[in-house]
Amino acid sequence: MKRIKGVLFDFDGVLIDSLPVMKQAWESTIKTHSLKKEFNEFSKFIGIPFYSILENLDIDRNKHNLIKDSYSKEARKNINLITLNPYVKYILNWLNCNNIKVAIVTSKDIDRTQELIEFLNLKIDLLVTPELTSKGKPDPEPLYYATKNLSIEMQEALFIGDMLSDMKAAYRANCKYLHYLCGYQKVDFIPYGGNINSLLEIKEYVSLL
Repeated sequence: MKRIKGVLFDFDGVLIDSLPVMKQAWESTIKTHSLKKEFNEFSKFIGIPFYSILENLDIDRNKHNLIKDSYSKEARKNINLITLNPYVKYILNWLNCNNIKVAIVTSKDIDRTQELIEFLNLKIDLLVTPELTSKGKPDPEPLYYATKNLSIEMQEALFIGDMLSDMKAAYRANCKYLHYLCGYQKVDFIPYGGNINSLLEIKEYVSLL
């Protein structure tokens, strides 16, 4: 088994807790645009690109851009409500010190993600957002993009996610996968990969390979 040379992280739910901001932004957006899709419906699709969420909610495509603008504007106003999950800085520093590359593979748009990375002072080697690939998770394309641009093989990568869309992307890419159980989507059974309760467990997993 090849050693891990790169760790790919989902963003929302794994590295950051942004759920309060998502909820507030969506509730404001549905009022602005008179939508009848409550946050509990929206939250079922967290982890896939925003426009794909709107499609899954059967919202008129002609309104997608306006809705996204409203949502992003509201989310930016409440950036201070977003917090890092436990041990994020520690594990990113440990990976860096051990010459293991780090990428964020997210369904959040590039502008908002870059703002948050700077706001939270996160040190990473690569950011992969929906603008960079033709398909988003659960398609494996974002993982292929990440490994190619980190100059590592898929067998040398480990993906950390918290949604079934993350797990499916890893499975389809044949990428090692750990499901973060403290994230947003609770699952009773992990059909692919393993699971962790703390990001600290990544250190143990990587060290054993």
